[in-house]
Amino acid sequence: MSHLLERDVDAVRILTLNRPEALNALTMEGARALGERLEAAAADPTVRAIVLTGAGQAFSAGGDSKFLLELPSMGPERLREVVYATFQRPVRAIRSMEKPVVAAVNGPAVGAGCELAVAADFRLASERARFGEVWIKLGCVPALGGMYLLPRLVGVTKATEMILTGEIIDAAEAYRVGLVNRVVAADRLMDAALELAGSLARGPARALAAAKAAINRGLASDLWTELEATVTAQLRCFATRDFAEGVRALAERRPARFTGE
Repeated sequence: MSHLLERDVDAVRILTLNRPEALNALTMEGARALGERLEAAAADPTVRAIVLTGAGQAFSAGGDSKFLLELPSMGPERLREVVYATFQRPVRAIRSMEKPVVAAVNGPAVGAGCELAVAADFRLASERARFGEVWIKLGCVPALGGMYLLPRLVGVTKATEMILTGEIIDAAEAYRVGLVNRVVAADRLMDAALELAGSLARGPARALAAAKAAINRGLASDLWTELEATVTAQLRCFATRDFAEGVRALAERRPARFTGE
């Protein structure tokens, strides 16, 4: 059975972690496949947005327990390769791609699963979702971007609490602290995710890419550098057909019909 399922709905690619019997815990094979599929989606011109979710009752329970037991016996160089080249690969793909990524968190998202969700551009949570940076309970620290991204989502105080205690919070608390964009009924989650992703897919692709890049730069930049960078980004947007269409649609009081050009 494949560790990852893939299907397209119009211009939206849906990637589903597919180990429901193990709560979609990530193996090396699964992490590698997810990284490869995300990179392929980023390069596919027919794909305009991505939805990431999990099969069954969980989004992802983190690292596979059998794999975790093997880690202490690996040497430093092998461990670095495993973490950097394999398990960080999906996060790098999500954060570097120009296309928006929506995490449809259908159940527990803990450890590496939490960090995958945190890396996405949008997080929609089922009322059954749970989030936890539980690494500390294994005597370890988050290594898939959560140490950097989580404080920027929920603030240093809450991120410190989650990371240092390993507490697991429910969907309502995740929404309250700003970790998720929206909480929806479990049976509406994928519909809501596809509605959002579909709306993004119909948007001005180059402007969305420029905005995502600016947000990413701004996480580690300063206002004055970003003001300069966004001038360049806007000039590129002004030269697109989508910008001309957006202006015409505004003047004609109709919805814009963006083509990504």
